[in-house]
Amino acid sequence: MMSVLFPIAYASVFIGLLVQVFQLMRRSAGSGLAAKKDRTGLRTIHPELLDENGNVTDEELWAIRFADFKDVKWTPEAG
Repeated sequence: MMSVLFPIAYASVFIGLLVQVFQLMRRSAGSGLAAKKDRTGLRTIHPELLDENGNVTDEELWAIRFADFKDVKWTPEAG
């Protein structure tokens, strides 16, 4: 009796999970289109990129990355 029920139960669980995976993939693919539009419909800019007059700054922008010193193979010099 168990040798007949186990493959049926296994197949039904597998098919159910497979259907859920495809539904999740379909929802995530559809959400990518909606994420490209801002919720306000306006162009938004980080305030750090604006000058005192509210215009986009033309200054040179710098990017700084803080590394975890445990992952770095060199040690910073004392200075």
